[in-house]
Amino acid sequence: MSTSNYSITLPPIAVLATAAADLVLEAADAGNTPRVNALNKAAYHMHAGLEVTLTIGAILVPSGTRGGVIHRVDHLRGCSCEAGRKGAVCWHAMLVEVIEQAQMRAIPMPQRLSAARSAGYVKAMVEIDELF
Repeated sequence: MSTSNYSITLPPIAVLATAAADLVLEAADAGNTPRVNALNKAAYHMHAGLEVTLTIGAILVPSGTRGGVIHRVDHLRGCSCEAGRKGAVCWHAMLVEVIEQAQMRAIPMPQRLSAARSAGYVKAMVEIDELF
């Protein structure tokens, strides 16, 4: 089976940074220090020019510390990194959340409904793949 990967076209860095800052404030207000730390690390890597890749049902995020190591983040299983496999908050998953929040802010209102339906479709397809 052949699949094609492609880079995600990210919203402008200002939109990404604002989304990250808002998520950090929400986590801080909730007293969720691990989430605050993971969001800040995600923002750091985002500002440093980290490139992520969209693949079927997931986003591939390179490790920030180990060259050549790529982590898979999806909504069904979470992140494949060591922290994510233990159920802990990781910056890879937080990066994906920041991107999703920023994309929602960058999409004009009439297109948001279509984007939400597309995201739901992708999630449903991943769940169906799990069954077979």
